[in-house]
Amino acid sequence: MYKFVLYIHLASAATWIGGAVLLFIFGIFIRDKEAQRVIYYHIGPIYGYFESVVLILLLITGTYMYMVNGFHDMPNKFSQELGYWMHVKIALVALITIATIVHMKVSFKANGREKTTKEKILARSTSMLIFILNFVILYLALNIRSML
Repeated sequence: MYKFVLYIHLASAATWIGGAVLLFIFGIFIRDKEAQRVIYYHIGPIYGYFESVVLILLLITGTYMYMVNGFHDMPNKFSQELGYWMHVKIALVALITIATIVHMKVSFKANGREKTTKEKILARSTSMLIFILNFVILYLALNIRSML
């Protein structure tokens, strides 16, 4: 069962990061603002719903592996290297979840119309934060996995 859950977790992480990178690349390399608007208008909501499901899968499978690996029972978990890095990862996952919720709320609200300045700042800053945190969390996950 554990290997199956790990597989789902890894496949979900790859899907989450891959989709985010694709949309991020669209934002950087498609210079035509009208083309960008059309792409995000059509792809954005689909990816938003899809990423919600993937994020839920990541949270469920991550929680399962956290419990199976006994992190919830570790005395002095913060003083042990593995426990410390696991909890750093959890804090970053909480941050990326909040950033995702904010980004989706702003993006869904403004889909199909021009964003206000505040919405642009929120959408772009949360998008950048999500993009960066994806790779930090992936790096931590690889290191945590090698410690197990």
